[in-house]
Amino acid sequence: MVAADGSRRCDRVPRLKYLLDTHAFVWAAAEDDRLSAKAARVIATTAWEQLAISDVTLQEIGLLVHSRRLRLAGSPGTVLRPLLEFLTVLPITLDIAFTAPSLPLAHGDQFDRIIAATAKVHRLVLVSKDANIAEAGIVETLW
Repeated sequence: MVAADGSRRCDRVPRLKYLLDTHAFVWAAAEDDRLSAKAARVIATTAWEQLAISDVTLQEIGLLVHSRRLRLAGSPGTVLRPLLEFLTVLPITLDIAFTAPSLPLAHGDQFDRIIAATAKVHRLVLVSKDANIAEAGIVETLW
C-alpha cells in the first residue's frame, strides 16, 4: 500500500513512532526510576512494533559497559536481548550518515548526533531527556 506521503507500508505492521535514546532504552530495560513517568508510560503502552533504537545505541552501551561507566544487573545479553527481540533496530543509512554532522548540536557527541539524525530521517519522536537535543529543535522529543 502507498501512504499519502508516497511511502510504502504494510497495514499489518504498525508504523514506527518512537526512537529510544540510549539512556531511555537502558533505563526501560532495567526498570530504572530515572526513566520519566511520561517516557515509562509511552514505552509501556505503545505497541512494540512502534518502538525502535538506533544500532549505535548497542555500540554506545558496549563502550559504557566496557569502560565501567554503566553497570547492568546481568550480562548485556541477559538484560537487553529480551527487549531486542521486540524492538526494531535501525541501521545507519546514507541519509543518516550525512544528516548527523550537519545537526545544530552544541556538543560533538557522535552517538547523540546519529541517534538524533535517525529520528529525523525516519520522522520519529525521540524519547530522550537530553536537553541539548530538545532545545535544538531538531526532532520532536518526549520526556
